[in-house]
Amino acid sequence: MSDVVDVDTAQIEGHVLRDEGRRVREERQRDRSLRARLSRVLADRPVWLKWTLVAGAATVALVLAAVLVDIAASFGRVHPGVRIGEVRVGSATPARAVESVDEVFGPRLALPIEVVFEDREWVTDSAALGASLDSESLVAEAMTIGRTGPVGERVATRARLWFEPEVVPVYAAVEASAVAGLLDEVAEDVEKAPKDAAVVIEGTEARLDPAELGVSLRREALMDALSASLVAEDRVVEAQVEFTPVRITDDNAAQALADARTMLDGPVAVVHDTHEWEFAAAEIASWISFREVPVEASSTTTASAPGSASVDATSAQEATSTPVPVPEEFVLEAYIDYEKAKDLLLSRTGSAGSDPVNARFQVGGGNVTIVPSQDGVGPDVEALVVELTRVLTTTDTRIAELRTRRIEPEITTEDAQAMGIRERIATYTTHYSSTNRPRVNNIHTLSDALHGTLVPPGGVFSFNETIGQRTAAKGYQEAPAIIGGRLVPSLGGGICQVGTTIFNTVFESGLPVVERRAHSFYISSYPNGRDAAVAWGGPDFKFKNDTDHWVFIATSYTNSSVTVSLYGTDPGYTVTSSVGSFTDVVPYTVRETDDPQLALGTRIVEDKGVNGRRIVVKRVVRKGGSVVREDTFTSVYRPKDEIVRVGTKVDESVVTTQAVSP
Repeated sequence: MSDVVDVDTAQIEGHVLRDEGRRVREERQRDRSLRARLSRVLADRPVWLKWTLVAGAATVALVLAAVLVDIAASFGRVHPGVRIGEVRVGSATPARAVESVDEVFGPRLALPIEVVFEDREWVTDSAALGASLDSESLVAEAMTIGRTGPVGERVATRARLWFEPEVVPVYAAVEASAVAGLLDEVAEDVEKAPKDAAVVIEGTEARLDPAELGVSLRREALMDALSASLVAEDRVVEAQVEFTPVRITDDNAAQALADARTMLDGPVAVVHDTHEWEFAAAEIASWISFREVPVEASSTTTASAPGSASVDATSAQEATSTPVPVPEEFVLEAYIDYEKAKDLLLSRTGSAGSDPVNARFQVGGGNVTIVPSQDGVGPDVEALVVELTRVLTTTDTRIAELRTRRIEPEITTEDAQAMGIRERIATYTTHYSSTNRPRVNNIHTLSDALHGTLVPPGGVFSFNETIGQRTAAKGYQEAPAIIGGRLVPSLGGGICQVGTTIFNTVFESGLPVVERRAHSFYISSYPNGRDAAVAWGGPDFKFKNDTDHWVFIATSYTNSSVTVSLYGTDPGYTVTSSVGSFTDVVPYTVRETDDPQLALGTRIVEDKGVNGRRIVVKRVVRKGGSVVREDTFTSVYRPKDEIVRVGTKVDESVVTTQAVSP
């Protein structure tokens, strides 16, 4: 044994010797005192009483003698009758007891252990689990048996040990992280979540998807079993599991299955007045959903397990000897789902009524008029799906009656009145040539899309988000647009005319400009320094409505002009502005390209050049004499090359004449 073991054993034996010596001295002192008192008591007593007392004293003496014999037998040793596991260590010194424990359990610790569950197995060993056996602690625990507690309890324990052994259980210590890794590996292969019974619809057929019990590994039990098996002869550990009941059993899904099959048993008709619409079984199939409905708890909860039709919680508990919690019980219910059915039902039955009409704003001459809203009447689809569920599951008629309901518009007359759109805040008009018909078309198309836009209090208007992508499907045509510093045909060309117009309207209104970008080169038809470039996926124009009321954007146009106006409640802003001079002028470059279709020496300017330049526009917004905001809009324009086509075509008659001349 090691030095550490010897020191510990010596300490244990020393404590035991001192305790036993003290007990012997105390017993002898009590014995002398008892004999003296007994002699005085018997002096004047009857003979029979004297003999009775003497017999009692003799009995006590015998008991004390037995105790002394027991003390002597276990003096400095493990008390007889004590075992550590199956190792008998009674009457052994602590050192010898440690040796005996190591001799028996040490070799076992090195042997592999097999964890099994059904047909699966996992092999591990003490090294993988970080296992160790603390023999000294086990022996120290064995030494305390019969030596702790009150005197009477110690005497009783020692007496019992002569006839009935006491066993100190043996467990090996393991590393928690190492065991956790093994438990995770076992759990990954063993565990599965409970699966509720469900009804599956395939085409126009319904079938039951059976429930399956869940399985969870009893981790603490497996950890204890591993710790015990490391020092046991049996090296096979069976993983214990718990079976988790399901919430919806096969029985509790049976009615939903029957109802679903009834729903799919042919078409259904929806009627209203003289109208009738028929829906086929395949369409009904796309509407059916299932929901869980709680029921009162029953004495047992059933669930399907693998390989069986139905297993209840009691059976699962008996199979595993593990308490199984009974979950809240639910039944499955089939119904027509509003979200799934509404689109098809509305598309067929929408003619049964009239659409609501929103309140709208009519503007002209700076004035605003509210055109009142109108309620609509339409099919009550929410009520219809409830009726369809009832008809398809409880009747044989398969005819559902459609009811109508009042449909309120999104913007009522009262809503419009509360928006505070009462007067014109600002207006601006820009002009353009009417000769480019595709460009004029795009300006008109975009103006129509912009008209009627509402911006809430505190909201930010975005040109691109409001108008969206400019596509041919929306009516836009190809017209010149600035791309890469050049005017080239592009779908939606000309929309910057509207972007520039609304920027100038906002500029004059005093409302905050959030985002604005100038064009890449100067365009003389726009106000100096007050143009705005917009493009889908590129530059955007944004402004904020910082008033307490809504802002209404109105547009109007002719073949040569477009006007944008803002209506709302006048915030009382006064706007002054100044436009600086052009600076940092950069002359344009002339680029010539040969044109074999033009006569030699002919020059045609295909795209006029524009000098680059810089200009600054300032705006001051006041309210009640106080400055609300000061803005600076800086526009830097690049020079635009002038493109000139130069003719290279030579007159063949002239060339021939020159060739034959003498």
